[in-house]
Amino acid sequence: MNIAFLVLDIGASGGAERAVSALSGRMAGLGHGVTVFSLIGSGSFYTYDERVNVVYLQLPELPKGGSFGWAAAAVKRAVSIRRAVREADPDILVGMSHIMTFYAVFAATFTRVKIVGAERNNPYMLSATKFMSAMRRLASLLCGGYVFQTEKARAFFPRSVQQRGAVIPNAVFNPLAFEAERPKSPRKTVTALGRLVPAKGFDVLIRAFADVSRTYPEHRLIIFGDGGEREKLTALANELGAGERVVFPGTSPDAVREVARSSVFVLSSRYEGMPNALIEAMACGVPCVSTLCQMGPEELITDGVNGILIPVDDTDAMSAAMIRVLSDPELSARLSDEAIKIRKTHSLESVTDQWLNYFEGIL
Repeated sequence: MNIAFLVLDIGASGGAERAVSALSGRMAGLGHGVTVFSLIGSGSFYTYDERVNVVYLQLPELPKGGSFGWAAAAVKRAVSIRRAVREADPDILVGMSHIMTFYAVFAATFTRVKIVGAERNNPYMLSATKFMSAMRRLASLLCGGYVFQTEKARAFFPRSVQQRGAVIPNAVFNPLAFEAERPKSPRKTVTALGRLVPAKGFDVLIRAFADVSRTYPEHRLIIFGDGGEREKLTALANELGAGERVVFPGTSPDAVREVARSSVFVLSSRYEGMPNALIEAMACGVPCVSTLCQMGPEELITDGVNGILIPVDDTDAMSAAMIRVLSDPELSARLSDEAIKIRKTHSLESVTDQWLNYFEGIL
């Protein structure tokens, strides 16, 4: 089988980029031909298997706004993608976001290539114009198949799309999660990972950590990631008197090693699609505290068994949950032992097989 993925920029450090890196390598290792098209950029954040054909189309960025110039540039971009896809001639073309799905439809309609869309975020939280919403719906209807990360995400789409779609969870895509060893005496750190944007709720985490640090002043909070909220979050930490104990080291492919050594990992998101960061932390055996946000955490964590779930935007509940883990070694050990079982339930081998079986059904 020849499989191709469309990604905006594999130089980004997001969940979709992580998934494509891992899935493409596993598929290539099983003997399938795999091509990854990166629309912009000229390098990858994650490592790609040498058997994967990575193509950097290096298309120009679209102009800001919804002007005629934007539409003309988008059409020109789509024509370039169609030309590249026709040259590669895959059996399956996967659009790894709703925008990439739109381009996949344009690139492969009226060809023998089967189009598979993929929802990688929370579709209910998408901010879009009526035109873009209509185009998203049309693209989903023109796909031969669609992959969702959760049942809730599938329910968002038209019934015909739901019926021919498949729910496939994220795997433990990061191999470092298997290599990172959980120390007997974890470091006095709380870790978090994600883009520094409002959706990740790091403002709530910093406020909660400021409360925790009154009881545990020797602990630090390390938030891996980059984004537009860095200055605002840094100012908040300083305002709360925790500036010296809150660290923003940026993005790092090795961040999971630091997560594995921490006392607790916190997912403070206001919403998610299916949080890779939480999956990786659990695979490292780190006790995890997560908001019960829409969507993802409740499909990964059973409260009090393999992690702790708290309400979204609840500073008091978040600080109480962290203190609960830090103050109770038996609870911490129990959560750790149960969390690490995700290595088997969400293995790369199992999840890749689900993708391949779905592709074979479509073909």
